Amino acid sequence: MTIVQDKEKFRQAVLAQLKCQSQDLRRRRSDLILEKLKRRSEFRKSLVTMFYVSTSDEVDTKSLLLEMLREGKEVVVPYIDRKIDSLIAVQIQNAEEDLRPGTYGILEPRHDLVRPFDLNRLDLVLVPGIAFDRRGHRLGRGKGYYDRFLKMLPSHVKCFGLAFDFQVFKSVPTEDWDISVDRVITNR
Repeated sequence: MTIVQDKEKFRQAVLAQLKCQSQDLRRRRSDLILEKLKRRSEFRKSLVTMFYVSTSDEVDTKSLLLEMLREGKEVVVPYIDRKIDSLIAVQIQNAEEDLRPGTYGILEPRHDLVRPFDLNRLDLVLVPGIAFDRRGHRLGRGKGYYDRFLKMLPSHVKCFGLAFDFQVFKSVPTEDWDISVDRVITNR
């Protein structure tokens, strides 16, 4: 089996588990993960945090994103520019007004707000994934947007993967261009 086939096998198995998880269980597990995240010094000290805007099967980040905006923290979210095949970090002020369904149906900033954010100002990036391993290797959805983006980050920026316990394995298949996260936070 090739590494590409191995990755796809992992994706399909985990996606099936994600889709089987009830919304109530997803919410409870997400709350546990976010509480653990909030206790981390890297999060507490972060002045600028980049959130992914969660889909219906991912660890739900929306409540914490809204909380950070209410507290006046700077919040950045991804925008996928398919013309240049890149993920762009964009600051938002108000989730209700600033986010619209975009690429792949995921909420992202309105087009008129898209201005690349100075990556040197980022403190923490929350990274989605289909699967992670204990060393921080990450298996995404296969388009490479996050790998290309994470490669551009300054060395001081911390990257945390958020995952349900069944998304973390002893190891996941990786290739040279796959970028790891600094820490994976789960509900266990």
